[in-house]
Amino acid sequence: MKIVQMVFFTLVLFMFCIFNVLAKDPPQPAAAGERTSTTPQPPPGLPVDENINTMMALALLFGIYIIYSFKLKQKTLM
Repeated sequence: MKIVQMVFFTLVLFMFCIFNVLAKDPPQPAAAGERTSTTPQPPPGLPVDENINTMMALALLFGIYIIYSFKLKQKTLM
């Protein structure tokens, strides 16, 4: 049964890779300053790392929580 699952997942992965190869080429970009109906508007100039310090602190606290809760569930030697 395990071999059948491995073959199935390998075929699925192979098919996803083929879809990437068969994808249509992207349209050519317009000349500088030229706007067409299919050209999207440029994104606004917003900072990407606005709350990066808060996110890093939350990720660290969440990691400590996961490690601590795993330690509590583990059996200890007597």
